[in-house]
Amino acid sequence: MADTALVLGGGGLTAYAWQVGMLAGLAEAGVDLTGADLFAGTSGGALTALELAAGAAPADLYAVQLNGERAMLQVHFTFGMTVKYLWAALGSRDPETALRRMGRLALAVRDVPETEVFDAIGSQLPVHTWPDRPLRLFAVDALTGKPTGFSADSGTDLVRAMSATCALPPLFPPITIGEGRWMDGGVRSTTNADLVNDCRRVIALAPIPKAPGASPSTADQVASLVADGVRAALLVPDRAARRAFGRNPLDASRIPGAARAGHRQAAAYAEQVRAVWHS
Repeated sequence: MADTALVLGGGGLTAYAWQVGMLAGLAEAGVDLTGADLFAGTSGGALTALELAAGAAPADLYAVQLNGERAMLQVHFTFGMTVKYLWAALGSRDPETALRRMGRLALAVRDVPETEVFDAIGSQLPVHTWPDRPLRLFAVDALTGKPTGFSADSGTDLVRAMSATCALPPLFPPITIGEGRWMDGGVRSTTNADLVNDCRRVIALAPIPKAPGASPSTADQVASLVADGVRAALLVPDRAARRAFGRNPLDASRIPGAARAGHRQAAAYAEQVRAVWHS
């Protein structure tokens, strides 16, 4: 069993910026989470997890977001795609049924080759091989609705695993790994925090605390960890941070403001995080 896990949720460009701002602010407050025994990420949070596992410093990631020095992946999630996504997510109050609906939506994407996803996601990665430090990337099988956490021991290469956790339907098709067709883990949960129940202490950052529809909230998942004896803390955006995000999570102009919002919030969370991390 790993001792400490840092769980990083998805939610687009502003979510990524808020998280690195939060991590940088916590480090300045004397709570450095980069010593985690496990980094776990979902969708865009998987990129942050990979960067930290590969040795990036939160202060450096934060500075890049403030200065706009990095060209983040630009995707065009159309109004029609949004309608299809919400139709699948909101069509049932049962989480398993909702995942099956989302799986059908993902499998219907046939005009985008998987290689196009590999190229798009691979261009964003700091490394293309699994880092030495433990990393877990969450995805959901579009065929069965079952989640998994890909790691260096999963028998797949890093770019394919990262593509799977970022394969948001109906923008991208599910990614073939083994006998499964894997889609964005965010269709199940924005963090999948319940899937690190093999760790003793967990800090979860959830820029979007809950996905639309029947998916469980990160708060409920963290509560289930605590009920099982895990020491855990959940960090979410406050009202000012949500205003900084704006309505479009892919709006690059909002990145600096979202990063500053996370950095500002860190002071309010520092003692709570310290109590979990150094207990």
